[in-house]
Amino acid sequence: MSPLVPPTGQGSTAAPKPAIVFMIAWAVIVAALGLPAIKTGVFDALSTDDAMRLVEVRDLLVGQGWFDLTQYRLDPPGIAMHWSRIVDAPLAMLILLFRPLLGQHQAEALTLVLWPSLLIGAALWLAAAIASQAGAPADRPRTRLAAILVTALAIPALIHFRAGAIDHHNLQMVLLLGFVLCVSDSEHHPARAAMAGFLAALSLSIGLEMLPAIAVASAAVAALLVWKGTDVLRPVCAFGASLTVSSLLLAQLLLPMGSLFDPVCDAFGGPILLLCAGGGIALLAVAGVSHLRQGSWTRLTASALAGALLLGAFFKSYPGCVASPYAQVDPLLVSFWLGRVAETMPVSEVAQLQPQKLLGYYAFPLLSLGLCVAAVIGCSPQARFRWIVSTITLAALFGVSLWELRGAAAANIVAAPLCVAGIVRLRTNVVAGWRLVRVALLVSPATLGGIGLAVWPALAARTAGPGIATPDLGTSCQTISSVAPLADLPPGWVMAPIDSGPAILAATEHSVFAGPYHRNNDGNLVMVHTMMDTPQAARDMLRAREVDYILTCNGSVDQQDLVRLAPGGLAAQLGRGEAPDYLEPVQTVSKPGWTVWRVHK
Repeated sequence: MSPLVPPTGQGSTAAPKPAIVFMIAWAVIVAALGLPAIKTGVFDALSTDDAMRLVEVRDLLVGQGWFDLTQYRLDPPGIAMHWSRIVDAPLAMLILLFRPLLGQHQAEALTLVLWPSLLIGAALWLAAAIASQAGAPADRPRTRLAAILVTALAIPALIHFRAGAIDHHNLQMVLLLGFVLCVSDSEHHPARAAMAGFLAALSLSIGLEMLPAIAVASAAVAALLVWKGTDVLRPVCAFGASLTVSSLLLAQLLLPMGSLFDPVCDAFGGPILLLCAGGGIALLAVAGVSHLRQGSWTRLTASALAGALLLGAFFKSYPGCVASPYAQVDPLLVSFWLGRVAETMPVSEVAQLQPQKLLGYYAFPLLSLGLCVAAVIGCSPQARFRWIVSTITLAALFGVSLWELRGAAAANIVAAPLCVAGIVRLRTNVVAGWRLVRVALLVSPATLGGIGLAVWPALAARTAGPGIATPDLGTSCQTISSVAPLADLPPGWVMAPIDSGPAILAATEHSVFAGPYHRNNDGNLVMVHTMMDTPQAARDMLRAREVDYILTCNGSVDQQDLVRLAPGGLAAQLGRGEAPDYLEPVQTVSKPGWTVWRVHK
């Protein structure tokens, strides 16, 4: 990749340097995404997952074992989280670095701002590098500039880079951009192929959200070997060896020896280790056959046999992993909680609940896919694999976004550089020279999303329906400051709304039963059943679980649903201020619409 230098040619002297635009875009994004934190405080900008990540990092810093991912204060005696120490480690190191100078609280606050800011900078740089692969050297500065600006306007992804975003999604998107950059250039560069294998394994060791995209891209590498044979042996072997070695080393780093082969279907464990290490070994075996015997049919047969053996071993060893990762969630919790989580909604539900946002979520990746397909058809043979692997990776991400809304973030941020590269490939006068930047901005996610929001009022009268619930965080007991008064009470076990759990863990020393995690079936069900049951039946459940406090929050969606589903239940009575004799309001930490009840045992 050529350095970031100003372009040559007519009119180029007045053109901004991509490096300067990069710094300006980065600074503007960091400032814009930091505004909520400036207004409310960075700790109140934390989502439920961000708060739980902070709790996990704190536990690590005070001595909880590296391999022990149990959250002991969630549904005591605890729930084993499905997250990764790969994210905890840099956060813990930043806090340790700043703590001697700033103290614990300020060190955490600075880390909450710095970490996502660094990641969005990396995302902008990688997007510029991906886009610049498509153009001639003379076109690269303006291509990079356009990619930086369009990525900066990838609205569905930016929420994951706001101040306080320490969940794993932003890091995974950065790793995926790096993977796309390396795998699309792997045909001619074995070092890039090896890096792609490492980034694939690293991303999967953090979470499985990017598995479909990584899987299809890896399949494309195998298809490249079938297609070109010995001409690509070195990069294919580099990719396969790196994927195998990296996944095995990461397993040694992250998993206890006795659990390497456990059937963990929602995180890095035996099934993913089998697919990564086994897939890399299978690729090396096919490469060995290709070296010994020439012929595309030989390579195709060897690839089909290796793939069948790998998939057969996977289905035989881990049949339960074929189901949805949410299959273990109790049906009552699916209807009460999981079904209203916006990021898990398919496109059909988004179309019903928030049709005005369809263009913002889906139009840009779809447009970019069309440009990529056109590039595959019209590109030179030397660039065909680059476009094929980029196109199918984006297609996989777009497919995931149709299944779950959370996939739209990755789809949009990966589509940004590919869209710019696809426009460059058109080679028409409409996008000649620096007009490329204007055209790219016109089709950016922000522009398309704005069009959707602008035209919606004209259609709303005919298609209006219920919207996605978006409670006010300030009144729904989900922020750290809103639950902080609980810290004045002696530590105990708190029964609170599902989305309040992480904030209570982060702000106090209490334990909670409910939390927004699919593994927490027991604790969530206990809360729902207790609060929906009659006061007398609820008393027995509270005593059986040794509950010390109950938090009722009229602004939470949980409370509203509990009242709707069980008008005669404990939650409904407490919402009306009608407390049974075994509950006493704690006036010192209660406020209008937000009441803490002490349980008399």
